[in-house]
Amino acid sequence: MDVEVFVHPTCSTCHTLIRLLKQWGYLQHVKVYDTSIDPHLALERGVRSVPSIFINGELVFAGIVDYGKLKEMLSAGLVNMGDGELSDEELVERFLRGVLDSIATALWLYINERCEAFASDERYLGAITNLTLFSRVNLARLVNILNNRDRCMSIIRGNEERFLRVIATNFAREVYWLSGKVTWSDVKDGYSIQSLAHWAMVRGSVSRVGLIPHSLSDPVFRGKIEKLWRYLSEHFDELIVKVSTEQEELKGDVDWVLRS
Repeated sequence: MDVEVFVHPTCSTCHTLIRLLKQWGYLQHVKVYDTSIDPHLALERGVRSVPSIFINGELVFAGIVDYGKLKEMLSAGLVNMGDGELSDEELVERFLRGVLDSIATALWLYINERCEAFASDERYLGAITNLTLFSRVNLARLVNILNNRDRCMSIIRGNEERFLRVIATNFAREVYWLSGKVTWSDVKDGYSIQSLAHWAMVRGSVSRVGLIPHSLSDPVFRGKIEKLWRYLSEHFDELIVKVSTEQEELKGDVDWVLRS
């Protein structure tokens, strides 16, 4: 069995995965790629969320990993596929968990509100929802849900607070990398709403791939940025404590195989 794992040194889920692979005795049998220093291979393979796990060349997990199923696949070489039909609510929740696991996908969907972009890539959609482990009928039903424009808008707007939380947390994490454990008072002196809008517009794209131009004169786009600004002003100081603790723990683990 050929197993490839794409990770990033700042990703706590990747850290957990590598630790478990080592604990299970499989780490030496797995190819590990650091996406921070080998980005072009990751892009070539369609990696958009970390960790991404390929088994025999097929993308099985992306972002969200069912560790029990992964261990079963590694030890037995196969896994029993779930044959039951999941409810629409469970399918939507799996989609949300998968999208919200990555700042790039969460921010892109929050800003652009285009679920059909995910429906068009069933391989990636199956990986972020773990629906590759179930009957294909579930994935087909989720694709139909995401291709429904009204359902898409309802999913995003009905979960707006979850999107804002993920986006704000990742913004705080990136500020921490740049400036350390600062306060919102420090941040707002260096960032304007225009700066935040610029970051939000481009953060979910790779070069021009996925880049949809927006203007602050557009009331819908501006409204989203203003909501994000307000959320940051209310929660940044709490979030910076969380992300600084997380990142310091990763730096302090001498067994963490990625030291970049």
